[in-house]
Amino acid sequence: MTPSTRKTISVACLVFAILWFVLLGLREAHYVRHVLGQESTLRATLGIIYEEQIEGINFVILVVFLVPGVFAWAVYRRFRREY
Repeated sequence: MTPSTRKTISVACLVFAILWFVLLGLREAHYVRHVLGQESTLRATLGIIYEEQIEGINFVILVVFLVPGVFAWAVYRRFRREY
């Protein structure tokens, strides 16, 4: 595998990871706004978010996609220049 191919793969992984985190962040922000609209206190809101998110799949998905994102970032930094 040539350095150019590695760099292309790392950039594709990095773009995918960044887009995934942006999408996940937007969905979470929408969820928090929805919960804040229903609850009157911040403590109740944080309690609901904690109960649902720790037990939910979003935490697992975040960890699963964090590993490829960090890998893509590391490979991109390593192969930033052609040899």
